[in-house]
Amino acid sequence: MKKWPLLAAGALMVAALCMFGCSSGQPQTATDGGSSSSSSSSSSSSSSNDTTAQDNKDAATDEIALITPGKLTIAASQDFPPFENLNTNGEVEGFEVDVMKAICEEMGLECNYLPTIKFDSILPLISAGGKADVGVSGFTVTPDRAKEIDFTDVIMDVNQGCAVKKDSGITSVDQLAGKKIACQSGTTGYEWAMENVEGADVQAFDEMTGAFAALDSGQVEAVIADLPVVQYYVLNAYQDCEVIAEMPTGEQYAIIVSKDNPALTAALNDAIAKIKANGTYDQLTQKWFGA
Repeated sequence: MKKWPLLAAGALMVAALCMFGCSSGQPQTATDGGSSSSSSSSSSSSSSNDTTAQDNKDAATDEIALITPGKLTIAASQDFPPFENLNTNGEVEGFEVDVMKAICEEMGLECNYLPTIKFDSILPLISAGGKADVGVSGFTVTPDRAKEIDFTDVIMDVNQGCAVKKDSGITSVDQLAGKKIACQSGTTGYEWAMENVEGADVQAFDEMTGAFAALDSGQVEAVIADLPVVQYYVLNAYQDCEVIAEMPTGEQYAIIVSKDNPALTAALNDAIAKIKANGTYDQLTQKWFGA
C-alpha cells in the first residue's frame, strides 16, 4: 500500500514531459486513474461482502440442531444388553449408555434417552428427524444404512454369535441347515442367517428377549445375534443354553445421525476421539466386557 504515492508522482511527471514535448498541437487525453481506483474499491467491497455472506452461511451450516436445546435426545432398543437394558429400577444402563453419557459430558449436554423403541424403527425415526437426535443399539455400519443416515466414527467392533440349548446336540452352525433360527428383526444377525444358513427358517422377533424365550421353549433351534448380546443372555438369564460359534463378520458399531445434521456428527466424532484419548473409553470397555 505504501508504493501508491510514489507511483502517482511518477505518472504525473511522465504526463508533464509528454505534454511539453508534443508537436502535434492536439489536446492530450488524461488517463482516468480515479475510475480505475473506484472500480477496484467497488470490487474489493463486493468481494468482502461475498466473503462475509459465505462465512455467515458456513456458520449457519455448522450450527448443531437439537430436538431440545441443551439435551442430546437418544433413541434406543432397551432390551439389548450389555449395550442398552432396563435395570430393576427401570433405568436404562449398559456399555453404549455409559459411552453416550461420556460423550454428552464432553459436549456439555444432558443425556436424554427416549422410552424404548423397536430396533427396526430407530433408523427411519432418525432419518425422518423431529423425534430424536441420534440412535444407538448396536448399529453396524453398512452401505445400505449409510444411504439413509450418517454414521459417526466407530465405537465398537463385534462379530456374530450363535446360541443353542445345551442338550440339542448341535455343535456347529452347519448343523442348522433347514432348522428354525430366531433373530431380532432388522439386524445384521438376521441378514447373516438368511444368507449363510441353507434352507433355514429364520424367524424375526421385535426384541432379543423374545428370541431367547423362543429358544428356551423349543420353538426354535438357535439364536443368532451380535456375539456380546448372545453371551450376555446365556450368562445371565439362560444358563441351559450355550454359545457354540463366533462368526467373524468384522462388524463395527457407530451412532446414527440424520443426514440433515452434519454439524452434530462432527461434534460427536470430536467427543468420541476425546473419550478414547483420555482413557474413559477403555475404562468403560473394562467395566462391561472385562477387556
